[in-house]
Amino acid sequence: MRELNGEASTRRWLPSHVYADADEAVSRMRYLVSGYASPGDPRLGPYVLGVEHLASGVLLGHVGFSPFESDVEVSYAIAEDSRGRGYGAEALIHACRWAAANFGLPRLLALTEAENAPSRRTLDRAGFVHDEDTVMQFQGSPQTVSRYWWRLSTPASNS
Repeated sequence: MRELNGEASTRRWLPSHVYADADEAVSRMRYLVSGYASPGDPRLGPYVLGVEHLASGVLLGHVGFSPFESDVEVSYAIAEDSRGRGYGAEALIHACRWAAANFGLPRLLALTEAENAPSRRTLDRAGFVHDEDTVMQFQGSPQTVSRYWWRLSTPASNS
């Protein structure tokens, strides 16, 4: 987790996910794991799923769900050395379907910096639909953010 969250792209696009040291990483992990407690619900707090390579068992990243205003936001990260192979889109497709089925979520929101072209391409491949670009507080400062929606009825490519 610390390795993934310390990568250059994470430091650039998701600085709130970078931990100062092992103690901070352990504390954050304990907090995230507590989100699975009875019964756990991404409308109430974070719910994070690991993305594991099926054949090797290597942790590739995560897909997380958390409350955002009156919706549930989905976010994801894949390790830099595992990118470009479709793992991010595949993980999003399966995790969104799972969250929709298990939590009764008809739609999910994804936000990314408008300049983050790789993330935008991954969202497109996973069946998310771009809604708008807007300036908002994001990762600690005002940013132009692209808002995407995934709907339960949205057919996903690469599935």
